[in-house]
Amino acid sequence: MPDDPRDIVESGYDTIADRYAEVIRTGRGPETYFRSFLARVLELIPEGGTVLDLGCGAGLVTADLTTRARVVGVDISAAQLELARRNAPAAKLVRSDMVELAFAPGSFDAVVAFWTLIHVRREVHASLFARIHRWLKPGGLFAGTLGSGDNPAEHVPDFHGAPMYWSHFDGDTNRGLLRDAGFDLVQADEIEDEGETPLWVIATA
Repeated sequence: MPDDPRDIVESGYDTIADRYAEVIRTGRGPETYFRSFLARVLELIPEGGTVLDLGCGAGLVTADLTTRARVVGVDISAAQLELARRNAPAAKLVRSDMVELAFAPGSFDAVVAFWTLIHVRREVHASLFARIHRWLKPGGLFAGTLGSGDNPAEHVPDFHGAPMYWSHFDGDTNRGLLRDAGFDLVQADEIEDEGETPLWVIATA
């Protein structure tokens, strides 16, 4: 197993891209809280606006976003982006570690991040939230899922067939970090859905 968390996540998702996309398709159906949450997020995105999808993966959420806005999808995994090109052909796709991204202030009407920041070392979460805030237009939307438990660094040897890495803070700490970055919280609730209990966040810049 690689030692660098970035390498673990990149190689892991390269290995399981097709398999994990099928897991997402079958596990986040219309009856899930995720679908109702995503529908609410879509309603809050300005029609024809610009959205950044951080950790777009196979492009399944990205495809929904493109029905509403122009989307830039970013992912570290080349294999995931190959799937995203097929699933969300209208999106502009960029291969990058989200920690290394640079955009001009006020570039986006919304930034979304579903089950992705939890793969980034939590020591950089505060600075990443601050950068997301700068990338948003005044009043812009940040939405997605964050960790709800204390997890300094977790390495597992088999996540759907490949090693994987997670790192995140508990819900209260994440709420505080978002406020410190300048966000106003519209929603930041720990809700169980399909066996997971992330922190579901909607916030404005």
